[in-house]
Amino acid sequence: MLRPMPRSAGPSSHYNPRMHQGGKLSFRRRIQDGVENPGDRLLLGGEDPPPLAELVPPGYPRVEVEIGPGKGAFLLAATAARPDTFLLGIEAAAAYASHAATKLHQSGRSNGLLLVDNGKLYLRDRVPPQSLHAVHVYYPDPWPKRRHRGRRFFTDEVRDTLADVLVDDGLLLIATDNPAYAGAIVRVLGSAPAFERDTTAEQQLQALGPGFAFSPTNFEKKYLEAGRILRRYAFRRVAR
Repeated sequence: MLRPMPRSAGPSSHYNPRMHQGGKLSFRRRIQDGVENPGDRLLLGGEDPPPLAELVPPGYPRVEVEIGPGKGAFLLAATAARPDTFLLGIEAAAAYASHAATKLHQSGRSNGLLLVDNGKLYLRDRVPPQSLHAVHVYYPDPWPKRRHRGRRFFTDEVRDTLADVLVDDGLLLIATDNPAYAGAIVRVLGSAPAFERDTTAEQQLQALGPGFAFSPTNFEKKYLEAGRILRRYAFRRVAR
């Protein structure tokens, strides 16, 4: 049984070592968009979050994870567009997770869940090998200062974790507006024998519309309005 976050709870002041490994995880601020009621669509991972197998209800042939779903625009679109897929959103900011979970709860859909935890750690120590059909990472913090680059999501260590948790032919789907970070991502993943870039999948998934890959997100909308160039990548897990 899930351990839902109490309706009245906000970001906890209790120190959780999982959330502080690798430094500050998010610049996101607390949001105030009205009364929230996430129901059972929100879970505080705490210091000992439950493994993936305890979070996914039976009957879903596909399981995907979104790292840093923020206000939940993509996760909400994906759960609506693909009812046969279970989406787990792992968000570091409890207020954002609560906001997204409230919207999911209001939709009445049960094929999604928001988990407050460190995404890197959760993939590494709570997700069994070859469990995920896709991992979505949209507009992660670029950490542009050289001394902060170890805090980026895309590192050699997380690349190996992603290769482990994805099924054969599973997809790692990424979007960023930052050209320097885009180059770093391509170098990290392009040098790995476990991954190959699939430009055909990039085009096909974009053509399918919202909820399949890349779109929509609040950052995407903001950056498009600002005229920024958005870079979208699909890296396929090479068969073992």
